[in-house]
Amino acid sequence: MQHLERPQPPNAEVHEPALRLAIAPPPTPLPAMDCVGTVLSSIALTPTIQAIRLHLDQPAFRFLPGQSVWPRFQRNGKQFSKIYSIASSPSRCPEVELCVSRVGWSSAYLQDLPVGGAIALRGPYGLMTLAHLPDRPRLYIAEGSGIAPLKSQIDWLYEQGFDQPVWLVQANPETPDCLPYQADWRSLSQRWPTFGYLPTRPDQIRQTLSQMHLDWRGVDVEICAVGDRPAQLQDVAVLLGAKLDQVRSESFYAF
Repeated sequence: MQHLERPQPPNAEVHEPALRLAIAPPPTPLPAMDCVGTVLSSIALTPTIQAIRLHLDQPAFRFLPGQSVWPRFQRNGKQFSKIYSIASSPSRCPEVELCVSRVGWSSAYLQDLPVGGAIALRGPYGLMTLAHLPDRPRLYIAEGSGIAPLKSQIDWLYEQGFDQPVWLVQANPETPDCLPYQADWRSLSQRWPTFGYLPTRPDQIRQTLSQMHLDWRGVDVEICAVGDRPAQLQDVAVLLGAKLDQVRSESFYAF
């Protein structure tokens, strides 16, 4: 049976989060720069997904919630680069956390880096960001390691004491019963009265969304998942009543 953990409705009394930083705009990102990231920790979140925390050698590195970096890889004498969204809040710079699913050789390379190992990267990049504190409720829909850019936004909103409702609907096609950061989301739902966490399964996302009974015209929606799934989930949100110009989505691919 699915358990829905809901925030209070918009007209309910809102309490301050237990932890709140001074409200401030997101940091203004600098132009993309070359960095070297050193692995501080690499922790399994699920059987296939790891959280990899890097310390960047550029103290000036800044990014907006939702942006990404491009690690650089060498293979068969050739250089490759692949985009990975930053899963941590900008407040942790010059540390960044990547949420990496073992679905291709480049991701396997990152997961296998030991503590103290280093990798060259460039960033930040990306447009599905928060450039200012929103003024409307927000719905996040994530599958697999697509949670990364959404986690960056959610963590930052919590730090700012954002008092509009925020929902996270999360599923994981690789291991449906094991979701990345699930313990963190359950803890956050206890500390942040306006945050609602709704774990579900990939084939039940539409049902989960329809049971929320949202005022879809008054909610901004952010989606991140693999391949064609963001487009499919966007269609579901629009079918339920979301306005297309209030829905943003981002895809990631394996290699």
